[in-house]
Amino acid sequence: MKKVLFFVVLSLIFNACSGSIGKKNHIALNGENGEVNTVTTYFTASNKTLKIENAKPFVLFFTSTNCGACDEAVPYMNYFHEKYADNFEVIGVMNGALRFDEGQRILKEKNIKFRVILETKSVSYLARTVGGIYGTPVFYMYDKDGVLKERFLGLTPRNKLEESIKLII
Repeated sequence: MKKVLFFVVLSLIFNACSGSIGKKNHIALNGENGEVNTVTTYFTASNKTLKIENAKPFVLFFTSTNCGACDEAVPYMNYFHEKYADNFEVIGVMNGALRFDEGQRILKEKNIKFRVILETKSVSYLARTVGGIYGTPVFYMYDKDGVLKERFLGLTPRNKLEESIKLII
């Protein structure tokens, strides 16, 4: 019995340190037809990859509820969401919205059309996976394999972001 317990503990330690995939489900607003849905992410610590469930290239757009520069970026994030929907995903990560009804109100007020994660634990988790967020807006561009290709801090011109998207897809 002690040997079995030893191997179970050893196996757990090995798996925890191996950089295994961490699958997380995040509640998102603005799914198809505007309803609540789920964004599933897969993070591998050993090679620092972050994938999403549909294996598309994507951007994590870190924003906050009271950020003027973030509000300036929303129209072109909507544009990317609509123009590249078949090959690229825009995922908003909004800090500061505490309740879903408040989040829905903010999404409507700001005319946000892409999916947005705003649950506090998910926002914190995603911020940690990218190494920390110390201001908004921030854009993290990932390819379909979950490899970070580019990071933009602060309000970035639409054409600069679009160039990056075209290279990734």
